[in-house]
Amino acid sequence: MKVTFSSKISLSYCVVVCSIITLLFSGFIKNFLSPSFLNLGTLLVDLLIVFQLIHIILVFTFFYIYGRKIDREYLLIAAFWAFLLLLTLGKIFFVDENSIKERISGLRNNLFYCLPVIYIPLLFQKERYISRSIHILLGAGLILCLYAIFQYTFASSLPLSFLAPKGEGAFMFYQQEIIRPTALVGNTIIFASLTLFLFCLVFTKYITHKKKVYLLFLCLILTANILTFTRATMIGFFLSGSVILVLYYGRFTLLYTIKLFAITSILLSVLLVLGFQYKDTFIVKRLTGREASTISSNEGHFSMIDNSIIYLKKHYLAGSGVGSQGPSGDPENVIITDGYWFQMFLENGVPLGILYLLFYVFCLLYALQVLFKTNSILLKQLCLAFLGVSVYFYAASFINSAFIGRVNFILYWILFGLIMALRLITKRNPNAVLSH
Repeated sequence: MKVTFSSKISLSYCVVVCSIITLLFSGFIKNFLSPSFLNLGTLLVDLLIVFQLIHIILVFTFFYIYGRKIDREYLLIAAFWAFLLLLTLGKIFFVDENSIKERISGLRNNLFYCLPVIYIPLLFQKERYISRSIHILLGAGLILCLYAIFQYTFASSLPLSFLAPKGEGAFMFYQQEIIRPTALVGNTIIFASLTLFLFCLVFTKYITHKKKVYLLFLCLILTANILTFTRATMIGFFLSGSVILVLYYGRFTLLYTIKLFAITSILLSVLLVLGFQYKDTFIVKRLTGREASTISSNEGHFSMIDNSIIYLKKHYLAGSGVGSQGPSGDPENVIITDGYWFQMFLENGVPLGILYLLFYVFCLLYALQVLFKTNSILLKQLCLAFLGVSVYFYAASFINSAFIGRVNFILYWILFGLIMALRLITKRNPNAVLSH
C-alpha cells in the first residue's frame, strides 16, 4: 500500500511563513510584546527551528519505515550538514573549554539556524508554496523599509523603543546628529544588509519581467539603504547588481566582454567625478574613510583582525571554542566582534573552519549550476538573487558580521532551501516551469 500525505494546508509552508514573519518582526515583538526578563522574538524563532528539527526527524522516520526514496542531491546537502553537526558536537564536548552557554549559542547560530536548508526541500512539494513564501518575504521586507524611512524622518521625536532593539542605544555617528535606521531587526549593518537581500530578490524579478512596480520597490529599498549610511552595502549594491546582470545577460563572447569593460569604465569614471565634485559631503567622506566615526571603526576592525590572526596562529587546530566570538561570546574575553570569516575560523579552528567554508561554497556552486540548467523563470530568479547576495555576504564577511546576524543568516538559508525545493520539484515534473 502506498502511503501519501493529503491535506489542503501545508504544515511546512505555515511553519516557513511563520518563521519569515516572526524573524523580520522579532524586534517589534521584543520591544513591544516581550516582558522585561524575556526576549520573546528570539524565543519564538528558536521554537520554530526546534519544531523544524522535530518535523524532519519524524518525516525521515516515516520514509525509512515505508521505504520512501530521497533525491541524491538533497541527501548530499543533508549529509554535509549532518557531518558538520557531528564534528561540531564532538568539538563542543571533547575539545572546547569555553562556557557551555557560549557553546550552545554557537551551535545554534552556526548550524541549527541553517536548518531550512534541510527542512524546506524535504517537505515543500508544491511550486505555489515557494512563490507565496517569496511574496510574503518581500511584502514584510518592504514594510520594514517603509518603517526605516519613518525612523529616519521622525528620529528626533521618537522614543528609543521605536529606534533600536531593547537594550541598545540609537545608532549614530560621532559628533553628528544623524540617527541611522534599524527597522528593529538588529543593528544598522544588519538592516542595511537585509535591504541588499531584498534588492537582489526584487532586481531579479525586474530584469526578468520589466514591471514598473518593481522599479518602485527598488527605489524604496535603495532609499532605506542610503539612509543607513552603510559603506559595505552601498558598494554591495553595485557588486551584487553587477553579478546578477552578468550572469543573466552574459554570453561571454569577445564583443560582450568589450561592452562590459566599456560600461564598467564609464560608470567608475562618473562615480569618481561625482566623488571629487562632492568630496566634502558627509556621505563621500564616509565612503572614502575620512569621517571621524569611519576612521575609528576602521582602526577597531584592523586591530581585532590582527588579534584574531595572532591567536589563531597559536591555536590553529582547536581555535577559541564554538560560540566564543561575536554576540554570543563573553564581552570581556571576545577577541573579534566583527568579521565573520575570522570569527568562524577562530571559533572552530582551521580544519573545521575550512569544512564550514566548503559547505558555503558548495551551496554557492549548486545554485550556479542550477541557474544554467533550469528553464523555470522563478528558479532562475531565486538562483540569481542567492548568487548576488552571496557575493556581497562573502566579501563583506572579512569586515563585518552581517551574514551571521540572525535575520540575514536564516533568510539566506531559507532562500537556498527554496532553490533546492523548486529544483527537486522541476526534476520530478520537467513541465512545471513557473513564470512568476
